[in-house]
Amino acid sequence: MNFQKRRIYFIDKKFQTKYALLTALLLLTYTFLFIVIIFAPYMLTLYFNYPMAEKEEAARAILVLHGTIWPWVAGVIIFFGVFSIFVTHKIAGPLYRLKKSLDEIAAGNLNVKIKLRKKDELKDLAEHINVLVEELRTFITTLKNNYDILSDYIAELENQISTKAISQESGMKLLAKVQESKKNIEAVLEKFNIQN
Repeated sequence: MNFQKRRIYFIDKKFQTKYALLTALLLLTYTFLFIVIIFAPYMLTLYFNYPMAEKEEAARAILVLHGTIWPWVAGVIIFFGVFSIFVTHKIAGPLYRLKKSLDEIAAGNLNVKIKLRKKDELKDLAEHINVLVEELRTFITTLKNNYDILSDYIAELENQISTKAISQESGMKLLAKVQESKKNIEAVLEKFNIQN
């Protein structure tokens, strides 16, 4: 696999959009609380019976805050929303690669080796999947070896039946059982693609 730096940061649109929106929602909630704390004292001054000079000062402060805070708040929300895409990229990229590798494994390709970039997340999961694939590869190799041995026994049994070294009836029963086992092994082996 090619391990050049990813140029596309929006890999898993659903996953990354979800977390970008979640980040924006958390920031909006934080902003709402922040604004309430900042504006509340001035707003209370306007709505309750305070001297007119204090109300004028509160109104001026609100106008100044409106002019300076909102652009910064919008900028911070946009910045962290976009920043969350870069952060989730380190998870979305490996998840995408894991999904594609698991699709290949499910299709029977046991020659898959998952490799992630140096700064990617989920390396532990990728290593566990690699161990699982190695175990499956070992299992299938063992199964294939047993299949080859079973095939040799069937050929020998057929030879003994044809030369009448065994009674045909008992030989046929035994042969039917062995052939059934062989078919079961064939069904398992056909699913997996192992290159030696």
